[in-house]
Amino acid sequence: MATNRVTMKDISNTLGVSTAIINRALNNKPGVSKELKEKILKTADELGYRVNKVAQSMARAPITIGVVIPGEWEEYFDVLKGGIEKEFDRLLDYNVESRYYIINNIHSNRETVNMLEQCIADKVSGIILCDVFPTGLEKIMDKLKLSNIPIVMIGGTQNMNDNCLCSVQVDAYLSGKIAAEMLSFLTGSGCEEKDVVLFVGNKDNIEHKLKTNGFVDFAKNCNLNIIGIYETLDDDQIASQLAKKIMSEVNTIDGMYVATANSPAVCSVVEANLYKTKIVSTDIYDKIAEYIQKDIIQCTVFQDLEKHGRTAVKVIYEYLSEQKCPDRIMYINPQIIIKSNLDAYFNKEVKLQPQLNK
Repeated sequence: MATNRVTMKDISNTLGVSTAIINRALNNKPGVSKELKEKILKTADELGYRVNKVAQSMARAPITIGVVIPGEWEEYFDVLKGGIEKEFDRLLDYNVESRYYIINNIHSNRETVNMLEQCIADKVSGIILCDVFPTGLEKIMDKLKLSNIPIVMIGGTQNMNDNCLCSVQVDAYLSGKIAAEMLSFLTGSGCEEKDVVLFVGNKDNIEHKLKTNGFVDFAKNCNLNIIGIYETLDDDQIASQLAKKIMSEVNTIDGMYVATANSPAVCSVVEANLYKTKIVSTDIYDKIAEYIQKDIIQCTVFQDLEKHGRTAVKVIYEYLSEQKCPDRIMYINPQIIIKSNLDAYFNKEVKLQPQLNK
């Protein structure tokens, strides 16, 4: 049987307090004593009052959220963007709109500044800045602060000032530790020392530094000998050249941790040279899934980029609509994907190419 919705008027009648006071208390506005506010909130809960957030959102000005995101590295940023779009879809009835500002060169300071300047010109309510962290953004960050435009970052903490609400990021140090532990299992390093290498994107990037530190720290405790840490600059060609060079110089590498999106480039060299090694990669997409099925990659450290995107939208919306302040850093815990649980994370059909050299 349907029941009538409890309204502020019902709470007002129960307590003998004006609806204006009830409204202030329920919306956390000043002008209500602590004791009365607690009494109103308790009564509202007892009566089953629920805020009609859709109605509230229609009564205020629209919220426009700018999303500054690279247009390259589709296998990485398309997943991230997919999570952002799913959360915006959830907010369709809440008077929220998204506006995308595409960066063509992730390393370009000027292009990033231009996109943030455009956000100011468009008078967006807030910004989600996706893994775009070249140096030299101090002035534009100060300008955004003066324009009262809050920012949620996805990725590391470079360029964060007090105008940045938070950074949504993978627990990178934990990712590195997980990778080292998995390689210790895969190589059997508990019995004797095993030689391993690490590929990172950019040694100056905070997230990559943390992955490296986590890997190095855990490797010390599990008999892994790190014979090289190589910087790919997130470039497939560089990653491929480095892999070829290493394999030509070292007869046996027991394990590799590829802490970047360049895992397929490294794997293609391993496969072409029939090189025997154990590989821990990063994230999951078509080529990674294919190499897991081929047993070239033994496991991958899943960063859940979709969750990064959804979390960032949720955080900035709740701040703009409810003044809810998030933690300064919001960590997304990494997870391990192996062949047996691949379908749970990646449900696309993986079509393997014929292998001639078995």
